[in-house]
Amino acid sequence: MIQYSHFSEAMNVSSRRLLQRIALYAAVILAVTYIIAPFGWLIGQSLMTEAESSKAARWLPQEGWTLANYRAYLAPDPKTAELGAATARSFAPAIGNSFIIASCVTVINLILGSLAAYGLARLKFRGGFGLMIFYLASRSVPAVAIMIPMYILMQAYGLLDTKLAVILAHTTFTLPLTIWLLRGYFQTVPIDLERAARVDGCNWLNALVRVFLPVTTPGLVATGIFSFIFSWGEFLFALLFTTTLNSKTVTVVASEFVAEIAIPFPLIAAGGVIVVLLPICLALVFQRFLMEGIGGAVTG
Repeated sequence: MIQYSHFSEAMNVSSRRLLQRIALYAAVILAVTYIIAPFGWLIGQSLMTEAESSKAARWLPQEGWTLANYRAYLAPDPKTAELGAATARSFAPAIGNSFIIASCVTVINLILGSLAAYGLARLKFRGGFGLMIFYLASRSVPAVAIMIPMYILMQAYGLLDTKLAVILAHTTFTLPLTIWLLRGYFQTVPIDLERAARVDGCNWLNALVRVFLPVTTPGLVATGIFSFIFSWGEFLFALLFTTTLNSKTVTVVASEFVAEIAIPFPLIAAGGVIVVLLPICLALVFQRFLMEGIGGAVTG
Protein backbone atom coordinates (compact mmCIF):
# COMPACT_ATOMS: atom_id res chain seq x y z
CA MET A 1 0.00 0.00 0.00
CA ILE A 2 2.84 2.35 0.81
CA GLN A 3 4.51 1.68 -2.54
CA TYR A 4 1.21 2.21 -4.37
CA SER A 5 0.68 5.50 -2.52
CA HIS A 6 4.12 6.77 -3.53
CA PHE A 7 3.52 5.68 -7.12
CA SER A 8 0.15 7.44 -7.22
CA GLU A 9 1.62 10.62 -5.78
CA ALA A 10 4.45 10.55 -8.32
CA MET A 11 1.92 10.13 -11.15
CA ASN A 12 -0.10 13.09 -9.87
CA VAL A 13 3.01 15.28 -9.73
CA SER A 14 3.99 14.18 -13.22
CA SER A 15 0.49 14.91 -14.53
CA ARG A 16 0.49 18.37 -12.97
CA ARG A 17 3.85 19.17 -14.52
CA LEU A 18 2.65 17.96 -17.90
CA LEU A 19 -0.48 20.11 -17.69
CA GLN A 20 1.57 23.13 -16.62
CA ARG A 21 3.93 22.62 -19.56
CA ILE A 22 1.01 22.26 -21.99
CA ALA A 23 -0.59 25.43 -20.60
CA LEU A 24 2.72 27.29 -20.91
CA TYR A 25 3.24 26.18 -24.52
CA ALA A 26 -0.36 27.11 -25.36
CA ALA A 27 0.10 30.58 -23.85
CA VAL A 28 3.34 31.08 -25.79
CA ILE A 29 1.70 29.98 -29.05
CA LEU A 30 -1.22 32.36 -28.49
CA ALA A 31 1.10 35.26 -27.66
CA VAL A 32 3.30 34.63 -30.70
CA THR A 33 0.25 34.30 -32.95
CA TYR A 34 -1.19 37.54 -31.57
CA ILE A 35 2.08 39.36 -32.33
CA ILE A 36 2.87 37.82 -35.72
CA ALA A 37 -0.65 37.56 -37.20
CA PRO A 38 -1.03 41.26 -38.16
CA PHE A 39 2.36 41.26 -39.91
CA GLY A 40 1.51 38.01 -41.71
CA TRP A 41 -1.75 39.51 -42.90
CA LEU A 42 0.13 42.61 -44.08
CA ILE A 43 2.50 40.46 -46.13
CA GLY A 44 -0.44 38.62 -47.71
CA GLN A 45 -2.13 41.89 -48.64
CA SER A 46 1.08 43.25 -50.18
CA LEU A 47 1.17 40.29 -52.59
CA MET A 48 -2.37 40.86 -53.89
CA THR A 49 -3.71 43.00 -56.69
CA GLU A 50 -5.91 45.97 -55.85
CA ALA A 51 -8.95 44.21 -57.28
CA GLU A 52 -8.52 41.12 -55.10
CA SER A 53 -7.74 43.11 -51.96
CA SER A 54 -10.93 45.15 -52.31
CA LYS A 55 -13.15 42.06 -52.61
CA ALA A 56 -12.67 40.50 -49.18
CA ALA A 57 -10.30 40.42 -46.21
CA ARG A 58 -8.10 37.46 -47.12
CA TRP A 59 -4.87 36.21 -45.61
CA LEU A 60 -3.31 34.87 -48.81
CA PRO A 61 -3.79 35.74 -52.50
CA GLN A 62 -6.16 33.37 -54.30
CA GLU A 63 -5.99 34.92 -57.76
CA GLY A 64 -2.22 34.80 -58.12
CA TRP A 65 0.79 36.31 -56.38
CA THR A 66 2.21 39.61 -57.60
CA LEU A 67 5.34 41.62 -56.76
CA ALA A 68 4.14 44.71 -58.58
CA ASN A 69 3.56 46.55 -55.30
CA TYR A 70 7.20 46.01 -54.27
CA ARG A 71 8.47 47.04 -57.72
CA ALA A 72 6.76 50.40 -57.18
CA TYR A 73 9.23 50.97 -54.30
CA LEU A 74 12.36 49.12 -55.36
CA ALA A 75 12.24 49.84 -59.11
CA PRO A 76 9.83 52.77 -59.53
CA ASP A 77 8.82 54.09 -62.90
CA PRO A 78 9.71 57.81 -62.93
CA LYS A 79 7.05 58.56 -65.54
CA THR A 80 4.05 56.85 -63.96
CA ALA A 81 1.35 59.06 -62.45
CA GLU A 82 -0.59 56.34 -60.62
CA LEU A 83 -1.96 57.02 -57.15
CA GLY A 84 0.74 56.63 -54.53
CA ALA A 85 3.55 56.45 -57.09
CA ALA A 86 5.15 59.73 -55.98
CA THR A 87 5.24 58.62 -52.34
CA ALA A 88 6.59 55.21 -53.33
CA ARG A 89 9.44 56.86 -55.29
CA SER A 90 10.41 58.76 -52.14
CA PHE A 91 10.96 55.57 -50.13
CA ALA A 92 14.50 54.82 -51.36
CA PRO A 93 16.08 58.16 -50.27
CA ALA A 94 13.99 58.14 -47.09
CA ILE A 95 15.28 54.67 -46.18
CA GLY A 96 18.81 55.98 -46.71
CA ASN A 97 18.10 58.91 -44.39
CA SER A 98 16.64 56.62 -41.74
CA PHE A 99 19.62 54.28 -41.94
CA ILE A 100 22.12 57.15 -41.58
CA ILE A 101 20.22 58.68 -38.66
CA ALA A 102 19.67 55.38 -36.84
CA SER A 103 23.30 54.33 -37.33
CA CYS A 104 24.61 57.65 -35.98
CA VAL A 105 22.27 57.44 -32.98
CA THR A 106 23.48 53.90 -32.29
CA VAL A 107 27.17 54.84 -32.47
CA ILE A 108 26.71 57.89 -30.24
CA ASN A 109 24.73 55.86 -27.72
CA LEU A 110 27.33 53.12 -27.56
CA ILE A 111 30.27 55.52 -27.15
CA LEU A 112 28.74 57.88 -24.60
CA GLY A 113 26.59 55.23 -22.94
CA SER A 114 29.43 52.74 -22.41
CA LEU A 115 31.69 55.41 -20.84
CA ALA A 116 28.96 56.67 -18.51
CA ALA A 117 27.76 53.17 -17.62
CA TYR A 118 31.29 52.00 -16.90
CA GLY A 119 31.85 54.89 -14.50
CA LEU A 120 28.52 54.27 -12.76
CA ALA A 121 29.18 50.54 -12.53
CA ARG A 122 32.74 50.74 -11.18
CA LEU A 123 32.95 54.02 -9.25
CA LYS A 124 31.22 54.37 -5.90
CA PHE A 125 30.21 57.93 -5.13
CA ARG A 126 27.48 59.75 -3.30
CA GLY A 127 24.41 60.28 -5.44
CA GLY A 128 25.20 57.51 -7.94
CA PHE A 129 21.89 55.72 -7.41
CA GLY A 130 20.00 59.02 -7.53
CA LEU A 131 21.68 59.78 -10.84
CA MET A 132 20.48 56.45 -12.23
CA ILE A 133 16.94 57.22 -11.07
CA PHE A 134 17.20 60.59 -12.79
CA TYR A 135 18.23 58.88 -16.04
CA LEU A 136 15.31 56.49 -15.79
CA ALA A 137 12.87 59.28 -14.93
CA SER A 138 14.04 61.38 -17.88
CA ARG A 139 13.19 58.45 -20.16
CA SER A 140 9.59 58.53 -18.94
CA VAL A 141 9.05 62.16 -19.97
CA PRO A 142 6.57 62.20 -22.87
CA ALA A 143 8.04 63.48 -26.11
CA VAL A 144 5.17 65.90 -26.68
CA ALA A 145 6.07 67.72 -23.42
CA ILE A 146 9.42 68.94 -24.82
CA MET A 147 8.44 69.12 -28.46
CA ILE A 148 8.07 72.93 -28.62
CA PRO A 149 11.26 73.76 -26.61
CA MET A 150 13.31 71.40 -28.78
CA TYR A 151 11.86 72.94 -31.95
CA ILE A 152 12.80 76.42 -30.74
CA LEU A 153 16.35 75.26 -29.98
CA MET A 154 16.76 73.60 -33.37
CA GLN A 155 15.42 76.71 -35.08
CA ALA A 156 17.77 78.98 -33.11
CA TYR A 157 20.82 76.93 -34.15
CA GLY A 158 19.71 76.57 -37.76
CA LEU A 159 19.30 72.79 -37.58
CA LEU A 160 15.76 72.46 -38.92
CA ASP A 161 15.39 70.14 -41.90
CA THR A 162 18.73 68.46 -41.19
CA LYS A 163 19.62 64.91 -40.18
CA LEU A 164 21.59 66.28 -37.24
CA ALA A 165 18.43 67.65 -35.63
CA VAL A 166 16.77 64.22 -35.71
CA ILE A 167 19.96 62.53 -34.48
CA LEU A 168 20.17 64.85 -31.47
CA ALA A 169 16.48 64.37 -30.64
CA HIS A 170 16.68 60.59 -30.84
CA THR A 171 19.89 60.48 -28.80
CA THR A 172 18.21 62.55 -26.09
CA PHE A 173 15.61 59.84 -25.56
CA THR A 174 17.71 56.73 -26.12
CA LEU A 175 20.87 57.58 -24.16
CA PRO A 176 19.34 57.29 -20.63
CA LEU A 177 18.03 53.80 -21.38
CA THR A 178 21.36 52.83 -22.92
CA ILE A 179 23.21 53.90 -19.77
CA TRP A 180 20.76 52.05 -17.54
CA LEU A 181 20.98 48.79 -19.49
CA LEU A 182 24.76 48.88 -19.91
CA ARG A 183 25.35 49.67 -16.23
CA GLY A 184 23.37 46.59 -15.23
CA TYR A 185 25.30 44.43 -17.68
CA PHE A 186 28.70 45.87 -16.72
CA GLN A 187 28.08 45.03 -13.08
CA THR A 188 27.99 41.33 -13.98
CA VAL A 189 31.59 41.41 -15.26
CA PRO A 190 34.22 40.54 -12.60
CA ILE A 191 36.46 43.46 -11.73
CA ASP A 192 39.44 41.07 -11.65
CA LEU A 193 39.68 41.34 -15.44
CA GLU A 194 40.48 45.04 -15.28
CA ARG A 195 42.82 44.58 -12.34
CA ALA A 196 44.78 41.97 -14.30
CA ALA A 197 44.97 44.36 -17.26
CA ARG A 198 46.24 47.15 -15.03
CA VAL A 199 48.89 44.81 -13.64
CA ASP A 200 50.01 44.09 -17.22
CA GLY A 201 50.61 47.80 -17.76
CA CYS A 202 47.30 49.04 -19.22
CA ASN A 203 45.84 52.31 -18.04
CA TRP A 204 42.13 52.45 -17.30
CA LEU A 205 41.20 53.49 -20.85
CA ASN A 206 43.23 50.69 -22.47
CA ALA A 207 41.79 48.20 -19.99
CA LEU A 208 38.30 49.40 -20.91
CA VAL A 209 38.81 49.25 -24.69
CA ARG A 210 40.99 46.14 -24.99
CA VAL A 211 39.72 43.95 -22.16
CA PHE A 212 36.39 45.10 -20.75
CA LEU A 213 34.37 46.08 -23.83
CA PRO A 214 35.16 42.89 -25.83
CA VAL A 215 33.84 40.83 -22.92
CA THR A 216 30.63 42.86 -22.82
CA THR A 217 29.85 42.48 -26.54
CA PRO A 218 26.36 40.94 -25.99
CA GLY A 219 25.28 43.90 -23.86
CA LEU A 220 26.66 46.39 -26.36
CA VAL A 221 24.97 44.66 -29.29
CA ALA A 222 21.63 44.44 -27.45
CA THR A 223 21.57 48.12 -26.48
CA GLY A 224 22.80 49.10 -29.94
CA ILE A 225 19.92 47.24 -31.58
CA PHE A 226 17.43 48.85 -29.20
CA SER A 227 18.79 52.29 -30.08
CA PHE A 228 18.69 51.53 -33.81
CA ILE A 229 15.13 50.20 -33.74
CA PHE A 230 13.88 53.16 -31.69
CA SER A 231 15.46 55.67 -34.04
CA TRP A 232 14.27 53.78 -37.13
CA GLY A 233 10.65 53.73 -35.98
CA GLU A 234 10.43 57.18 -34.33
CA PHE A 235 7.93 59.48 -36.00
CA LEU A 236 7.11 62.60 -33.97
CA PHE A 237 10.48 64.39 -33.96
CA ALA A 238 11.29 63.23 -37.48
CA LEU A 239 8.03 64.82 -38.65
CA LEU A 240 8.63 67.97 -36.61
CA PHE A 241 12.21 68.68 -37.70
CA THR A 242 12.15 67.63 -41.39
CA THR A 243 10.39 69.16 -44.36
CA THR A 244 12.23 67.97 -47.49
CA LEU A 245 13.43 64.63 -48.80
CA ASN A 246 17.00 65.56 -47.88
CA SER A 247 16.28 64.67 -44.26
CA LYS A 248 12.85 62.96 -44.11
CA THR A 249 12.85 59.50 -42.58
CA VAL A 250 10.94 56.53 -43.95
CA THR A 251 8.26 56.76 -41.25
CA VAL A 252 7.49 60.33 -42.28
CA VAL A 253 7.34 59.44 -45.97
CA ALA A 254 5.09 56.45 -45.23
CA SER A 255 2.64 58.75 -43.44
CA GLU A 256 2.28 60.85 -46.59
CA PHE A 257 0.04 58.19 -48.11
CA VAL A 258 -2.84 59.67 -46.07
CA ALA A 259 -2.49 62.94 -48.01
CA GLU A 260 -3.40 61.18 -51.26
CA ILE A 261 -6.78 59.93 -52.38
CA ALA A 262 -7.84 56.29 -52.84
CA ILE A 263 -4.38 54.73 -52.54
CA PRO A 264 -4.41 50.99 -53.32
CA PHE A 265 -4.09 49.21 -49.98
CA PRO A 266 -1.72 46.50 -51.32
CA LEU A 267 0.72 49.29 -52.21
CA ILE A 268 0.51 50.68 -48.67
CA ALA A 269 0.92 47.16 -47.25
CA ALA A 270 4.09 46.63 -49.28
CA GLY A 271 5.46 49.90 -47.91
CA GLY A 272 4.70 48.75 -44.36
CA VAL A 273 6.55 45.48 -44.94
CA ILE A 274 9.59 47.33 -46.31
CA VAL A 275 9.65 49.71 -43.32
CA VAL A 276 9.70 46.97 -40.66
CA LEU A 277 11.83 44.46 -42.57
CA LEU A 278 15.24 45.80 -41.49
CA PRO A 279 14.51 45.91 -37.72
CA ILE A 280 13.06 42.39 -37.87
CA CYS A 281 16.13 41.08 -39.69
CA LEU A 282 18.43 42.73 -37.14
CA ALA A 283 16.52 41.19 -34.25
CA LEU A 284 16.62 37.73 -35.86
CA VAL A 285 20.32 37.89 -36.72
CA PHE A 286 21.39 39.13 -33.30
CA GLN A 287 18.78 37.34 -31.18
CA ARG A 288 21.45 35.48 -29.18
CA PHE A 289 23.14 38.74 -28.23
CA LEU A 290 19.76 40.27 -27.42
CA MET A 291 18.90 37.49 -24.97
CA GLU A 292 22.32 37.57 -23.31
CA GLY A 293 22.36 41.36 -23.16
CA ILE A 294 18.88 41.65 -21.67
CA GLY A 295 19.58 38.86 -19.19
CA GLY A 296 22.81 40.47 -18.03
CA ALA A 297 21.22 43.91 -17.71
CA VAL A 298 18.35 42.55 -15.61
CA THR A 299 20.46 40.41 -13.28
CA GLY A 300 23.00 43.20 -12.85
